[in-house]
Amino acid sequence: MQDAFEVAITSFGAVVGIVLIFAAVLGLRSWIENHRRRKIRAKADAEAWIQLCDNQLAIAPAQLTDTEAAAALQRARKLHESAHQVLDSAKKTKHYDQVRTYALAGLHNLNIMRRRLGKAPGPQGPVPFNLVSGVSGVPGRDENERDIPTGPGTGVYFY
Repeated sequence: MQDAFEVAITSFGAVVGIVLIFAAVLGLRSWIENHRRRKIRAKADAEAWIQLCDNQLAIAPAQLTDTEAAAALQRARKLHESAHQVLDSAKKTKHYDQVRTYALAGLHNLNIMRRRLGKAPGPQGPVPFNLVSGVSGVPGRDENERDIPTGPGTGVYFY
């Protein structure tokens, strides 16, 4: 009777151990796949925003007489260059997020330039650098800025 009891406990322990190992392996594979998908999404989003910034810089005027508009254009070009440098060496999701932030900041500076020149703002995304959208009185928020972000990652088209 004692031997049967020991065999039952040992068998039960072995089955529980196999189930736990199987669950751990499935959980690890799921985590790896989820991490891979997040990285692919972050890369695609960063590339879309940087392409939009590329296109907007291509149509920006070469020379500006307004000093603030020229400074905003120069900042946009520097941010764009920084975004390309980070994108070339990016391997992690946080690097792609940094590229996205640089591209959004570049678009924000291009919109500052457009407003200084009296033109309609171009496509924009979420306001970069922790500026809250829709709240008046936030430092750095322009009253002419739309509250609805547009661009490749939002599904809202710029008209």
